[in-house]
Amino acid sequence: MDEICRIADEEAVDAIIIAGDVFDAYNPPAESESLFYRTMTRLADGGRRGIVVIAGNHDSPDRLIASDPYARALGITTLGYPKDIPALYDAGKARTACVESAQSFIRLRLPRAERILNLLALPYPSESRLKELLTDDVANEEQASVDYNRRVREFMAQGAARFRDGEANIVASHLFVSGGQESDSERQIQVGGVYTVEPLSFPASSYVALGHLHREQEMRGVNDTCIRYAGSVLQYSFSEAGQKKSVTIVELRDGKISHYPIPLSGGRMLRRWQIGNGIEELERRLAEVDAADWLSVALVLDEPLEPDYLNNLRRAHPGLINCTCAYRWESGDPNGAAPDAVPVTIEEQFRRFVRARYEEPCNDEVLRLFLELAGTGDEETQTS
Repeated sequence: MDEICRIADEEAVDAIIIAGDVFDAYNPPAESESLFYRTMTRLADGGRRGIVVIAGNHDSPDRLIASDPYARALGITTLGYPKDIPALYDAGKARTACVESAQSFIRLRLPRAERILNLLALPYPSESRLKELLTDDVANEEQASVDYNRRVREFMAQGAARFRDGEANIVASHLFVSGGQESDSERQIQVGGVYTVEPLSFPASSYVALGHLHREQEMRGVNDTCIRYAGSVLQYSFSEAGQKKSVTIVELRDGKISHYPIPLSGGRMLRRWQIGNGIEELERRLAEVDAADWLSVALVLDEPLEPDYLNNLRRAHPGLINCTCAYRWESGDPNGAAPDAVPVTIEEQFRRFVRARYEEPCNDEVLRLFLELAGTGDEETQTS
């Protein structure tokens, strides 16, 4: 959050759009809400910078807009439901003002830019939040998808009718656009493709800013309009390991529009490692990364690990979330994979364990006692 505030100042940003999923849950912890309110206060700069926040599918619309009476005093407009009509406010020419509003539409006067921003700000438009039944045949997924796309297109067209030529006209929403690339960490907002909107369903505008998908990506709409997911500001699952996170700056100047991402370096990095040279390589790489990083490791070994090794490793490196072990097979496959699982007798498993744990071979008497306790009389036929 500090980094985002710094970027807003360095880039002399006039307005900020937060396109949904402020929180991960309907009832976020108090510390998360406190961080959000403090950050919004800093970004608003006493009302001199406009901010628009819309609810995503993770957010509780009612909880998100509860602070709206206070937020308006800072030039922050919050929309929870698609049919919300934001309240007007105007604290003078030196402050952001909402001079016109309708369902999911606001017209803002931005003091720093000395211009008007027309924003179709559509919060997550599910059937329940629209309070409409969008299809008569819920069992027909193909028809339900067509009906949903048509209704969202119509709803956006109604708001976009308030756009004005020669002014900055932006669409912001939180939904899934057909063709978008998902990660494992997004909570599904569509079943069988029902909650999917086609790129050409967005009205003609200067730019379309979207939330929901965590991967930075863009598509093209009517009149080649840029439809862009800025992506999440943090990596939320190991499927996002290696993804560069950023915020997107949009510039409207002399009737022309351009955009560019600014990378974010804050937040914990997620790393997914495939390690084929044993624990020596693992320990070397652990020494080279930030101790705050989250790690998921697939480790290929020649010998079993000591029973307490992984527990000790996790205590030394709290960011090690997952560590799975595979063993090289007699096939000699350097990746530790085998087309058919090679059976390992209980006797051999125990011998390997003793050798790894005590660094000495297992004697026959200890092996006999173990097999007796394990309840097997014919160790040659017992496999795992």
